[in-house]
Amino acid sequence: MPHRTLILLLLLAPATLAADPTTLTLAPGDIHRLPANTHYESSVPRTAQVLKGNILIALQPGTARLTAKDSTEYLIAIEPHHLPTVDPATLQQFPDNHRFEVDGRTCYGSELNGQRASDPAERQFTRSNRVINPKPLRPDKPLEWEVRPNTPVLDGAGVPIGVVAAHLKVDNRNVPTSKFNFGMSKVLAGRLCLYAFSVPVEPAPDLRNSIDPRELKDGAVGTSAWLPLDQVVDQDALIDRIGLGKPTLPRLPLEDHRYRITGGDPPAYETPHGELAIVKALNGPVPSHYLRRPSGTVNLLYSVPGFGLGGQSLDSFLTSNNLTFRPAKGAKQFVQPTYFPKGHPQAGQVTPKTMTFLYGAIEPKDQPPIYGWIARESLAD
Repeated sequence: MPHRTLILLLLLAPATLAADPTTLTLAPGDIHRLPANTHYESSVPRTAQVLKGNILIALQPGTARLTAKDSTEYLIAIEPHHLPTVDPATLQQFPDNHRFEVDGRTCYGSELNGQRASDPAERQFTRSNRVINPKPLRPDKPLEWEVRPNTPVLDGAGVPIGVVAAHLKVDNRNVPTSKFNFGMSKVLAGRLCLYAFSVPVEPAPDLRNSIDPRELKDGAVGTSAWLPLDQVVDQDALIDRIGLGKPTLPRLPLEDHRYRITGGDPPAYETPHGELAIVKALNGPVPSHYLRRPSGTVNLLYSVPGFGLGGQSLDSFLTSNNLTFRPAKGAKQFVQPTYFPKGHPQAGQVTPKTMTFLYGAIEPKDQPPIYGWIARESLAD
């Protein structure tokens, strides 16, 4: 039976080499490493940009010419995405939560639900998937990277959430900083962006009213979202370590039905003893991680939480965007139990509440569909 390989794109995305060997055909967001023996300049940086290490980034449809000092040239043609659609009948899926391996990935119940593939390079300069700064601003903050004042923070559709708050105290100044997830980049509005983890954000004025004041700390709220690479102060050092690319999941045919992404009702999973757990060990994810976040976003996931797979976030979208989610045809649904929290008289026992995770896609304007898992409880008909 043919398998669909779910991988993490790291430094290289495949390019199509035309009959003329100096022509490269890419899609927006693709990454290609050019020969390192010379430096290349792009005739149209807004279309094709060359970063440190001769890493070529395809930013938007169009053409550009790359020229090196030794007169070597490449013609870059960037075309819209043409992604293949997988037949759901070819997927390995089981009626229960059977554990199995696919191309080195541990999966439960469906090959769509597995532990993200990793590379030794990911562990070399990371801690918990966050990139370590070789020259930290403070010895006790090795994961923080300085960004420029008023650095914008964007959701997965490119909508501004706010700007990075200057919350890190360094000597006598407050510095705007962010932590970055390894191997996650994306092109938004023609700019290469990196996925920031729990960055403090001063919300945009039109979003401030939708945020619970109790979630604000010194006028900022934490969120995971996208930051433009060109706003990182030491972007060359970050490029050396970040592993450009993004986790990808198979494209399946989609149902006609569309759910609105509302974020659901996180308080519904609270008890006087704290929030319910979604893993029996009671020390991992909780339901609110997969509902409306304090910043007003909902996460799209790489895998279903609850199987020790991590439930890594692929993307984040504002509930105010009026975006919709379309389930994939033929993809298994997962109904996850929840457990009473520590301190509860029934701690560790299953509660009457469950969470259901659906596989499908969000379709932002001017982007190909973004596939992943989302909690049914964060959606409305």
